[in-house]
Amino acid sequence: MKQTTTFHIGFLALCAALNVGIGAIVGMLKLPIYLDSTGTVLAAALCGWAYGAAAGIISVLIAAIVIAPTAPAYAGTAIVIALVVSFIVRFKFLRSFPITVIGGIVIGIVAAIVSAPVTTYLYGGVSLAGSDAFTAFFKAMGKTLMESVILGGLATDPVDKLATALIAFMIIRAIPHRAFGRFRNGELFTQK
Repeated sequence: MKQTTTFHIGFLALCAALNVGIGAIVGMLKLPIYLDSTGTVLAAALCGWAYGAAAGIISVLIAAIVIAPTAPAYAGTAIVIALVVSFIVRFKFLRSFPITVIGGIVIGIVAAIVSAPVTTYLYGGVSLAGSDAFTAFFKAMGKTLMESVILGGLATDPVDKLATALIAFMIIRAIPHRAFGRFRNGELFTQK
């Protein structure tokens, strides 16, 4: 196992800032997606699940101060995203466009399911995001609150995480080949 360096700590901070920055912009624009996991995906893919989880946790704590006080309740979702990314990166996620598309959708489905109990039981079905419109629609169609939240999440999270994965894919494509040696999982991105 490679030692944690100043580079890794700086990269972790950059990923957390990326989550918060993109999340704040999307929140101001009131888009029905979040894009606030981009840094989590990058950190998990390039450095492992623990770095992805740390980037996610740091960013939800900062987001609680600057964006929405409800953000820390979704720390578990950030950890699960990091775990899923660290697993699927072995199968060319973020290296192959088709696998990245499939992986983004899978991450979205998992994130929707993991987030649903938090949104349902802690916040009464309100997530303060664009998915709330979908939740209200499904609730009006006669679904239970939990079913409505899950269906609302499944309507938006796969699109969100697909966009997140594609942004991460483009960022990784822009990293010079020789720089991957500095990342814990860099060898995955230098293989043909």
